[in-house]
Amino acid sequence: MVGMDEMSTTARDIRASDAERERTAARIRDAAAEGRLTMVELEERLSSVYAARLRHELKPLVADLPAPPSTAEPGRPVPRRLDSWDRVALAVHAVLVALLMVAVLSRWAATGAVFFWPVFPIFWALVSLAVHARLRLFRPPWGRPRPQA
Repeated sequence: MVGMDEMSTTARDIRASDAERERTAARIRDAAAEGRLTMVELEERLSSVYAARLRHELKPLVADLPAPPSTAEPGRPVPRRLDSWDRVALAVHAVLVALLMVAVLSRWAATGAVFFWPVFPIFWALVSLAVHARLRLFRPPWGRPRPQA
């Protein structure tokens, strides 16, 4: 049976995951692409990254490199790439808005009204299209869980 002293691990004893190794390797590759590392240093550091077993072995490899830039301000949503279903849904919505515009404009022209009343349904149809596009850009795709902050 394992004793409590043997079970307790320190932060130095935590094993590194493949994802952590890949993030560290990507950071080293980016630094080399920016000209911060020579090719020899790049090869040495990458071989050390992939040979690392524990988390604390990864930190010295990037300690002298600048921190990666933040991709977004905290609290602000990040736009995502639209998948094919999102593009289809927005295209269908845009076609319906265009048909509505044609219908109300032809009705207005046929009646010969002086007041340009189609501006109201056209405005709200365009607003609905803009809101739809924004919601599609800033929400996670259907069927995928939202990332926890």
